[in-house]
Amino acid sequence: MTLLNMRLHLIILFVLAWCIPMAGSAFGGTTSHIQQSQALYDKKDYQKALAELDKLDSQTSSAPDVRRLKIHTLLRLGNPKDALTNYDELVQVLKHEDQSILREISLGFVLVLTKDMREQMRGVAYTALKEWHNSESIPYLEDGLSDGSGLVRALAAEGLAKLDEGRRSARFRKALEDQAALVKEAVLKGFAKSEDTSVIPLVEPILNDPEVRVRIAAASVLCHLKRLKSCELLLQYAKAPNPDERTSAIRALVGRQSSEVSPILIESSEHKQPSVRGAAAAGFAHVPTAEAVTVLTRLLRDPLAPVRIAAAVSLGQLHGFDARTPLHGALDDRDLPVRAFAIGALLEQGERYEIVAGPVQTLSNTKEPAVRAAVARALGHAGESNREPARSALMLLVQDTVPRVRIAAIKSMAKIEGVSAIPLLKQSLHDEDDAVRATAGGALLKIVLPNE
Repeated sequence: MTLLNMRLHLIILFVLAWCIPMAGSAFGGTTSHIQQSQALYDKKDYQKALAELDKLDSQTSSAPDVRRLKIHTLLRLGNPKDALTNYDELVQVLKHEDQSILREISLGFVLVLTKDMREQMRGVAYTALKEWHNSESIPYLEDGLSDGSGLVRALAAEGLAKLDEGRRSARFRKALEDQAALVKEAVLKGFAKSEDTSVIPLVEPILNDPEVRVRIAAASVLCHLKRLKSCELLLQYAKAPNPDERTSAIRALVGRQSSEVSPILIESSEHKQPSVRGAAAAGFAHVPTAEAVTVLTRLLRDPLAPVRIAAAVSLGQLHGFDARTPLHGALDDRDLPVRAFAIGALLEQGERYEIVAGPVQTLSNTKEPAVRAAVARALGHAGESNREPARSALMLLVQDTVPRVRIAAIKSMAKIEGVSAIPLLKQSLHDEDDAVRATAGGALLKIVLPNE
């Protein structure tokens, strides 16, 4: 071995001797940080767990399992925005969606608003939970029953009322003592969806509640549970001179499918009080007869727009009857919201999209956000044959400058597209508006299944 080679050999040995311990120390430190982060996460010390994860080098932190741990930690800290950023980076590594993680992030965008100081934002969150229709929502909805807003508590009660397990919840039953009539009414409507006779002792005293809508909701429950005197009481309310009593009773009766409902609806459709005519118009959606089409066609010419809207919606829901002709006329109604609801009714009736394409374009370009939102909701009624053109129209409304329009468009897109809407909904999680993000999260919860 030459002198030069000997020197090179010694240098290499020296470098290896110096570097190997350092490398071992570095890798040992990385492993230690990951283990420490996991241990802290398991102890629910999420802030410290995140601090340990932030000490990792970029290569280590980009590993899928490490990235997942960081996403979960951020979600526990109520930070779905950063969790989503990390999820986007995870998808780039995996080259596919991790739907289980996406589902958790979607829920995160909803839950973060349940603690928001703004009543409206909490309302958006509990609306999303209410529309989830999943038993996983029950603990969150039960928490909503303690909210400071009666409206929010009512949304939570409505969500629990839709689930068998929710209706059996002790906190749900306790909400029957709530001070807000809306909450008590929501609980009672939930009872009316079950056959649980154990609620009878809870409901009977409420027949004397000071709020008429609550008394009628209680009578509806008892009628549903075969208490015939309460059925008679409902019919009396439906013929009462008091418009509030009559309106509430009509809404309760149409769900009972009584043979006496149709004559009451016909009589009420000519009542001088608009709220009663509107309730009758809505009620006819549950009475699919040729006579219902005739009465609703007349109500499409009512002096008040809300009554005409109710008539249009009911005509759309009368499947088995061709209600398209009167609805065509409503496309030229003097009130733009009526036109929007007529579009939805026609799509519900299976009318060809070409018939409504012109009105959709016109109303989508109006200056009134409420009308644009109504059009977005109407497009959610498009059937399979109209799905593509409806989707194209919704893609424009999803980009609207007003959040309420984007919200309506997102819901309709999820409704007509199903799992195909996931990319759009995921993109909407990046929206600048809290309510839009929560709505997109709620829509994803209904579409993305666990462990998919």
